[in-house]
Amino acid sequence: MTLARTARLVRPARTSVPPGTRFVLAGSAVAWVALPLWTVGAGHGGAVEPWRAGWLLTWLLMVVAMMWPLAAPALAVVTGRAFRAWRVRLVATCLGVFTLLWVAAGLAVAVAAHVLAVPAAGGVWALGWVLVALVAGRSARRARLLWKCTEVPGVAPGGARGLASAAIAGAVAWRRCALLCGPVMTAMVLAHDPLLMLGASAAAWWEAAHPRAWRDPVPALLLAAVAAWLLLGVVGSR
Repeated sequence: MTLARTARLVRPARTSVPPGTRFVLAGSAVAWVALPLWTVGAGHGGAVEPWRAGWLLTWLLMVVAMMWPLAAPALAVVTGRAFRAWRVRLVATCLGVFTLLWVAAGLAVAVAAHVLAVPAAGGVWALGWVLVALVAGRSARRARLLWKCTEVPGVAPGGARGLASAAIAGAVAWRRCALLCGPVMTAMVLAHDPLLMLGASAAAWWEAAHPRAWRDPVPALLLAAVAAWLLLGVVGSR
């Protein structure tokens, strides 16, 4: 037995976080802590009002908490391709575009919900979209998208081309995330139930960690548990 092999047996292998993603994971953790402390300004009876600062801040925190970890693979690729002097700017551009697109998508859905006079509590709304996510999770197209989640288009290492290509990389990462996580995020535009957030996040993160496990039962079981919880709330409110 060699010395290196003996050292590996005595000292466990170190799991490294991809470069350029530590601050993203830290930001996600901070958002998870901040969310329960933030009181949403919208009431429970009327329609959602997305122009209020309370709703907008809550949605932004939800995007940071739930979606930023899913952007980590793309950010790691951008970090690896960028010149050292341009690394922060390119990563910030990629993440900024990713976040802004999620904020814009949430605003669009919230405005549509306001026009339709959907109650701000959104129990039925959330349950319906979680069921859509359950059905969509069994498609082969979803599996192909999961396989491509770590693929990032060519990123120039710096300069104006680097900023433009990093922005495109952020948009591509958002598009894949929106196609994969769109239904559960749509559910949470109105419903900010903590268990809904935890279950949806766990399902999305599990899929991201096991992209080739097509029809993996774990995400479906997590979403089914969330749906059951929401159904209890809907029935109890009637």
